[in-house]
Amino acid sequence: MAVKILESHSVSPSSGAGGENTLPLLYFDIIWLDFLLVDSLRFYPLKCSQSHFLDTILVNLKHSLSLTLNHFLPLSSKIIFPLSSSATPVSRYTAGDSLSLTIATSDDDFSHVVSNRPKPAHDFHQLVPQMPAAVYSSDEIKFSPLAIQLTLFPNQGICIAFTLHHSICDATTLSAFIHTWASINRSNGGDHLLNQLPFYGRDSVQDSTKLTIAEWNKMKANRPTVSLTLPLPSDRVRATFHLTDPQIEKLKALAIIKKPSTGRPSTFVVACAYLWSCLAKSEVDNDNNNNNDETEYLSFAVNCRGRLNPPLPENYFGNCLIQLFAASSRARLKGNEGFVAAAEAVADAVKSAAKSSRVSEFYENRLEIFSKLNGKRVVWVVGSSKLDPYGVDYGWGRAVKFECAHTDSHRAVHLCKARKGGIDIGFSMPKPNMHSFASVFNEYLFINCNL
Repeated sequence: MAVKILESHSVSPSSGAGGENTLPLLYFDIIWLDFLLVDSLRFYPLKCSQSHFLDTILVNLKHSLSLTLNHFLPLSSKIIFPLSSSATPVSRYTAGDSLSLTIATSDDDFSHVVSNRPKPAHDFHQLVPQMPAAVYSSDEIKFSPLAIQLTLFPNQGICIAFTLHHSICDATTLSAFIHTWASINRSNGGDHLLNQLPFYGRDSVQDSTKLTIAEWNKMKANRPTVSLTLPLPSDRVRATFHLTDPQIEKLKALAIIKKPSTGRPSTFVVACAYLWSCLAKSEVDNDNNNNNDETEYLSFAVNCRGRLNPPLPENYFGNCLIQLFAASSRARLKGNEGFVAAAEAVADAVKSAAKSSRVSEFYENRLEIFSKLNGKRVVWVVGSSKLDPYGVDYGWGRAVKFECAHTDSHRAVHLCKARKGGIDIGFSMPKPNMHSFASVFNEYLFINCNL
């Protein structure tokens, strides 16, 4: 794949907001300051020439983006990482701040790029934008929270890619921003049609003062991630696997029959459990399987806006997540009833998040929890079965493909609603491992679902 950069733009809120607007980063946000940047891509089939794209489509997208930033001001702001001990991190918008928008073209075959079959993982990294350079001073480090790249596949399609600094917001907030941008673009600038704008309130966030100070004291000795510095995954292929709605229902029924005490599992539980058990079955150990009693973990983040006391509205702007961990032995996951064992473990982990006290407990013990995972096998699941990345329509129809490129950097898997029902599971790994996983994934669907 050859990607050529055509133009670079800076897009500011159309209202030209004056003065300064400051939004404190709370403990939910601070923990992500030194985390890797998050890259997501959506692909749309669209037969248009480069000249039409630049003269018409791009003009409309820039205008609608500018209108959208009026409502999502922190995404065009700068994150301020203070170097003095008396200050805490904030998002600060100053008149003239803008979002970086890169325009590119690709000569690749669009139909190949959006297929589910394995493709070189490094190709996708050419489609994601680079963050603008951070600004360093004696008092602070100042950097952008979001960058966007539009890549045209002439007369084939368009990729819209986002690079996000996770400390500004989670997937729920980013999804709201993207849907709002698409809605305004689709309606030719009609932002009067919007019905759920971001809620920026910070005063009622549970245990905010205590936990924010505690997390900042842990974080301030570090430095934030401000650019993409990870090597490209030259030895990995990326593929997407699909669970249909009928397959999910049969897996739910299987879990209930085998383990009635677990109750009826959710779609998310079933998808995670099937993924986890297939990964365990498809891996070849280098120590003659002498470590089958070792505990393995599956970790995933849960939106806890509604779990706080008092609860926050779903349109709360920022991060509001806790990390959950399911545990099971390698032997159980690899066994004939590995899926059932995995479903029980994931369901138990989800149930543990029901109490509002679980949030405080996690953040008070977060470093200790993660330190216990050093050297352990952990499958990191990102995404959600509730968010719909394919439903974003800029006026050309729904997306035909969604990818999460940052999962290449560690043993992570992205899970989301599929375009036409069911669940999509996307990740990368070395080609021989991918072939082994695909064989297990399809074989056990046939055995367990007769499909």
